[in-house]
Parts: sequence; structure tokens; C-alpha cells
Amino acid sequence: MPSIAILGASTNWVPAIVTDLQAVFEEPLEIRIIDTNRRAADLGAEWCEAATKRRERKDRVTATTHRREGLAGADAVVITLHVGGLDAMERDVKIPERYGIFATVGDTTGPSGWSRALRNLPVFRDFARDFQEVCPSAFIANYSNPLAALTAAIQLSCGNPGTGLCHSYFETKDFIQKLFGLADWRPISLALAGMNHFTWVVGFRIGKEDGYELLREKLAGRSLRALLDAEEMRARNIHAGSQLCAELYDATGYLPYPGDRHISEFVSFALAGNVERHTITLKDGESIEATRYCDIKRTSIEQRRAAMPSREARIRAQISGETPLPKKSRETGAEMIHAYIYNKPMTDAVNVLNQGQVPGLPPGACVETFGMVDGYGVRPVLVPDVPEPLLEIMRPQAICQKWLTEGVLKGDRELALQALWRDPQCAHLKPHAVRALARELAPGLFAY
Repeated sequence: MPSIAILGASTNWVPAIVTDLQAVFEEPLEIRIIDTNRRAADLGAEWCEAATKRRERKDRVTATTHRREGLAGADAVVITLHVGGLDAMERDVKIPERYGIFATVGDTTGPSGWSRALRNLPVFRDFARDFQEVCPSAFIANYSNPLAALTAAIQLSCGNPGTGLCHSYFETKDFIQKLFGLADWRPISLALAGMNHFTWVVGFRIGKEDGYELLREKLAGRSLRALLDAEEMRARNIHAGSQLCAELYDATGYLPYPGDRHISEFVSFALAGNVERHTITLKDGESIEATRYCDIKRTSIEQRRAAMPSREARIRAQISGETPLPKKSRETGAEMIHAYIYNKPMTDAVNVLNQGQVPGLPPGACVETFGMVDGYGVRPVLVPDVPEPLLEIMRPQAICQKWLTEGVLKGDRELALQALWRDPQCAHLKPHAVRALARELAPGLFAY
């Protein structure tokens, strides 16, 4: 009976991950829900037991607040947590705003991502030590942000196989499918390289034809914006919008990940320097704040807090049978765990330390490419021909992520501070202002 431990009893992630595991594994599973919050762990386990019964499975479910007990002997571990909750995230987002930096998500890069990483990295280092000691052969699947920094911390601190996982690859294929009016993904093949939330399509094909040549023919000298339905992209929902993606394509000739809310946090010109903002009304009538430039939308802390009760209500309705259980998602973490446990090779987008798979980015930084997963672990695919302009736009954040992770793991605060000073979002700030920003963020960080 394969044993899967889930670190973090998220009301969003537990149903999604367990549904995927139950869809992929025909045999019974041992599912262990681990959370420091007893109530959350018990709720997650209650949902798993209800799903197991309604799906007529024979899975064994346990809940614990004792991490090492829950991890002992596990075949795989899925991480879905972050430290500090919304109160800490509020500081991450609102303090940098006083320095002219508008965080749209605030969980990956910039001062908000820096602060979040500093708070979480020591905890993930402790996780890794436990993995090494009590489940040294377990496959580690990390979904927590900042994904690159936290995944790097795990891989630098233990010998377990594993990867960071994100859905940006699916969204990139969705975007290409929409650009070409395709019925599905089947004609699309592509080469990816970059960092989580900032990957680039180095090359792609539609069938056997060069995708970039087809795209240039389709555009006939126009901006990529010509293929976007501006109003639909602007007003559909908070996650929609690819105007910055179009701007970057027009500038480089290559497609980045089309999620503007994330890629904007990797460049110096989209969110920093007291950008002009306005209010957008979404299809559901909700009003949100966005930048004038490219309509890059923010999820406010207030909106996140307001959503929390409905998440618990949703999971309780599924437990009672009032609403149906979720269906299999597009996430591939369950498939990767299955591939590792049973040595059945598969290829997908992976986030692992750069061992030369992206030659132009710093060795040891966590990068995203395709990789093969099997019983040996994760082996990334070489992407030897990343164009220099793309490397140069990615390199600053790759170096900052590496410095930040190493600074925390080595206890070198100056190296961690260098990562903030060199961050593209801080390019408009003088060094003394960056230090002042760090001092404001730090008191909240060291409480955890």
C-alpha cells in the first residue's frame, strides 16, 4: 500500500491532490494529513474518508499534528503550505507599497516574495532534514510558493528525489491553443526554459511546422495584442489577462508564460515606481485594483480573507454529499508520484536545481524545464539554445533567488540582503532605501 503524506491541510489542495491520487492509483493508498492545526488536519482527513467511501475505495486515512510521525516511511510527500497565513502576507504586500512597489500576487519575487521566502525557508530546511532522516527515499512534490526558492532549499538540504510543481505549463499550452484556434493540445509540442512563473517558450511546433514562423505569418507585422480579445481578457476573471505577455513577445519575439499577474513580478518596469492604477469591474461584478499599464490585476488580502469561509463551507458540503466531489485536475503531481513508485517513465515540466540544463542561467539556481520522472527520480532535459535576450531578462531573478536561498541556509544575512537590493522591482530604490525596506519587513519575519 503506497503511503502518501500531505504536509499542509489546505481546504483547496487536499481535495484536489487526493482526488488526483485516487484517480491515478487503482490500488489502496495510505493517506496521511499533517498539519500543526489539529482542526485543519481532522477536517482534511474527514474529507479524505468521505471521498474514499463515496468512490468505493479502501484507502487508509490518518491525521496528525506530529510531522516526523506522519512522514515516517512515506513513499511520497506533497507540500501545500506556507508559514504565517494572511496576516504575514498582508505585511509582505503592504510594506513594499510604501516604497512604490505594487504587488499583484506577492508570492514569488520582489520584496513581497523575498519576505515570504525568508519566513518559509528555515521551515522548509527543517522539513528536508526530516525527509532525510525518516523517509529518505520519498518523492517530494512541492506546490508552495515561492516555489523556486523553497524547492531549492529542499534539494540543497536532503537527498530525496522530487520537484516543484506548477500549472503554468498547462496555461501556456492553453494560450497557444487559443492563438491558433485549435480544438485541443494534440498538435502542440514545445521547448520550455526559465524559472517558475517566468518560463519562456524557446521553440514550438504546430504539427510538424515551426510555431513561431506560423505565428509571425499570422500576425503579419502586427502586435500579438491583435490576436487577443482585449475586453474578454480584461474582464473575464481575476486571473485573465495577457497584455504584458504580448508586450514581451513584441519586444523579444518569444512567448513567456501568459500569466501577467506572475510574470510582472520578474521585471523592473511593470509594478515598481509608483505605477498608475485603476479599478476594473469583473464579469461577476467584483471590483479589483489593476495597473493602468497592461491591466495587471491584484488579489487583495481582503479578497483572500473573504474567500476563506466559503472554502471551508465547500469542503463540508462535499463531505456531507450536498455537493459532488471534484473531478481529476490537470495537475500531474499524482502521475509523477506513480511514475516514481512504479518506475514508469513520464515527461513533464519540472523545477529542479540547474545542473546545466539551462546553460546560461546560474548553476544551482532552481529552473523550470521538461524532465523525465521514473524510479531513479527526476532528470531534467537540456535546453541548449535559449536566446541571449531571454537569458538576460531571466538572469537577475535567477541570481537573486539563488542568493536568497543560500543566504538563509548559510545564515548569511548580507547575501540575503543583496538578493533584495538586486531584485528588478527594487531598481528604482537607492541602497539605503532597500535596507530600510528590509528592516521594516524583518520584524514580522523573525516571529516565525
